Amino acid sequence: MILYLHPENPEIRKLKSISANLKSGAVYIFPTDTVYAILADAHSREGVEKIYQIRKLAKDKPLSLLCKDISMASEFIEYMPNFAYRMIKKLIPGPFTFIFKANKNLPKPSVAHHKDKHIGIRFPDHIYVKTLLEIHNSPLTSTSAFTDDQFIIDIDDLDTIYGSKVTAIVDGGIVKVEISTIVDFTKDNPVVLREGKGFELIQKDF
Repeated sequence: MILYLHPENPEIRKLKSISANLKSGAVYIFPTDTVYAILADAHSREGVEKIYQIRKLAKDKPLSLLCKDISMASEFIEYMPNFAYRMIKKLIPGPFTFIFKANKNLPKPSVAHHKDKHIGIRFPDHIYVKTLLEIHNSPLTSTSAFTDDQFIIDIDDLDTIYGSKVTAIVDGGIVKVEISTIVDFTKDNPVVLREGKGFELIQKDF
């Protein structure tokens, strides 16, 4: 099923319904500021397991955690250095994945199969996901809509491939494939693990 939201003022009623379904184990596909992402409630074992099944991911493959702000993210991070806080505050929301050492509060369904305790955290800059996170007020787990070695960017293709496997797909039009820039904060100094969208905004910091 394809869902449509107003591009500037997404309907709160629809997003509240999506939030409630996510908490009950549903899985959705949303557009983000990079690519389409498959989303589940980070605390929902059923939802997280569905993501692994849908994407045919190995159980030790880490998923990203989507948070509405730094305050929410800090609940799950072992330690955030001052330089990391300053950089993130300047960059979010945006197309970045920040890697941190996780603490014991990390939602167990999202890390049950991980050997390490690192987590990639995102603050996506897309009105649909941002508004959903505000309403949901809890982190979401996500991975990209990706199959046969390519990102799926067209809503009709998404519906063909995933329509029967997810509760709904939120139409964001055809997205441009731009992967996130990944910054690792688990060491004494930040390290860029992948140069992607937005990298030019942080080059001067490295």
